[in-house]
Amino acid sequence: MYELVFASGPRANEAVPVVKTLIAGRSPGCSLEVPDLNASREHARFVFDGSSLSVVDNKSSNGTYVNDLRITAVALKAGDVVRMGETRIRVQTRRGDSNAGDSSIFTFRDGHEAEPDLSHSIVVSAGAQPVTVVGNEILALRLQAIMNVSKALVNIARLDDVLGGILDALFEVFPQADRGFLMLGSTAERLVPKAVRRRRVNGPNDGLDGLVISTSICRKALAARSAYLFNDQDQTGTDSFAQGLSIINLRIRSAMTVPLMVGDEILGLLQIDTENAQSKFVAADLDLAVAVSQQAAIAVHNALLLQKVEKDAATRRDLARFLPSNLAEQVMSGKIDIALGGRTYRGTVLFSDVVGFTRISETLSPEHVVALMNGYFNRMIPCIDTTEGAFDKFIGDALMAYWGIPFDRGDSAAQAAQTAIAMQVAMLGFNAVQMAAGAAPLGIGIGLNTGEVVAGNIGALNQMQYTLLGDCVNVAARIEHAASRGQVLVSGATWSEFKDQAYGVQMPPLMVRNKSEALTVFSLRGLMLPGGEVALHLPLRSGDAPVTLIRRLADRSMVALHPPTLDLTTQPLCSQALEWPDHDVGLPTAIVALPSAPGDGPLKRSRFMLGDGDLCGLIAPTPLTCAREWHEMTR
Repeated sequence: MYELVFASGPRANEAVPVVKTLIAGRSPGCSLEVPDLNASREHARFVFDGSSLSVVDNKSSNGTYVNDLRITAVALKAGDVVRMGETRIRVQTRRGDSNAGDSSIFTFRDGHEAEPDLSHSIVVSAGAQPVTVVGNEILALRLQAIMNVSKALVNIARLDDVLGGILDALFEVFPQADRGFLMLGSTAERLVPKAVRRRRVNGPNDGLDGLVISTSICRKALAARSAYLFNDQDQTGTDSFAQGLSIINLRIRSAMTVPLMVGDEILGLLQIDTENAQSKFVAADLDLAVAVSQQAAIAVHNALLLQKVEKDAATRRDLARFLPSNLAEQVMSGKIDIALGGRTYRGTVLFSDVVGFTRISETLSPEHVVALMNGYFNRMIPCIDTTEGAFDKFIGDALMAYWGIPFDRGDSAAQAAQTAIAMQVAMLGFNAVQMAAGAAPLGIGIGLNTGEVVAGNIGALNQMQYTLLGDCVNVAARIEHAASRGQVLVSGATWSEFKDQAYGVQMPPLMVRNKSEALTVFSLRGLMLPGGEVALHLPLRSGDAPVTLIRRLADRSMVALHPPTLDLTTQPLCSQALEWPDHDVGLPTAIVALPSAPGDGPLKRSRFMLGDGDLCGLIAPTPLTCAREWHEMTR
């Protein structure tokens, strides 16, 4: 992947990893702040799509330049220099990526380099130092330095800020330091450069271009799990230290290299150095560097943990968009592999769509259609989530979901049925809001089928989706296509799973495409729930006013949604279900107003008794029989 390194300006030498699209400009609110008076507030966009990087000028006053050529939009590659105002930002590839051979903040010598010539240097490890007596004044200064570092890092959460904060703190503790480098990784071969600081910058690229750190020195410190102090003892002024020890290919006279460790875990390595032969580090400095680094290691460890938690949470959210929560957890824990391919499972599949949506959409603007469908889907998806269903996909105005895959507890049909009824009930409040705004109501048809499916990641290697395939899926879609507004049609296979807990009407045999024999189909109107309640969706009318039964409670009282001005005691309720029309279910008595639910819109919710709590045999173990033919029930 890429990172952006400021080559000039107040942020010179600072590297910013590119993990998303960045807005670059003078405004502090920009995701990539460019503190330059000649840059616009929102000067340009660095657009990152996960693999390629480009820069787009945001109609800035002074223009955006790439390699000194003014651009509108252009793809970027490692080595390109983007200029905004007087600030130059170099594009480079981060070490450890697939194309890590390109330049980075700093790089390493070949891991097989010869061991450095230490004949002109003193190399002292922290563990090999003689015990020295330190005065109270020095101890107080060390303690204050450690406290300052802890205070500087304690409230930093982002890893990049922590790494930069560590180097900033070290520069405060060691005023003789000229450069600081920080790398993450447990071995010399796995070290990834993460941050660099240079105290004195003479030019826009001074201290950045061509920096090389010795792999041998890194390996020495990491293998020994010990901090090292390197001092050049060459009095001739030659470059023997730089060319022999070669911690960095600049004139370094003194350096300290310290592993970052928490317990036995190595997190990385930090190093600070000086070019001034008169300001070399001493043994006491190494002690202080080790103490400070212990605090720094804890800060890095906490930031890495937070980063992992945030990444896992983001991954879990992404997985939850198309996998049920229990499946997402199994994938996160590595118990399930969702590589390309599939397996056979048994479960229940749901399809729903908006009846007559094509006609409705022809009368609306595209923007209105999108807003309408977003509002509709926002009502439907929570119904799926509540029963631990897995949303599969949107198909225009339709959606697909499933239950029992890959873990079937034997109740996938009941969960899907409960969801289907909840979706139809949710449409009541949605349509009430629509009509109050002068818009037309929507009606949805739902189809369910239970059986074996092939489930897995289907697609190409670089573009795949976890989905279901098979005859069971196709039949569910065909059944849904026959469902009218407000209907939930289920296959005979699904109905048999309910074990006398579902209530409704057996429909006429249904012929569907690609099936030689007619399907057995039922219209679902009620489902027994734990505790003795029955979830209902039965459209009725009181006179000319619509009323919908949505629940029979354990005491056999009914709950209904209806217009707020309707007096339910004046007329009997009559069925409006297409498959069971015009049946008088009785006159409500003992009306009690109930609190409205958030999704009810302007509708009123009431509780009452009916003379026949079984709704003329609708709530019974044996389904009623539909007296109408399919052509009599217009969709």
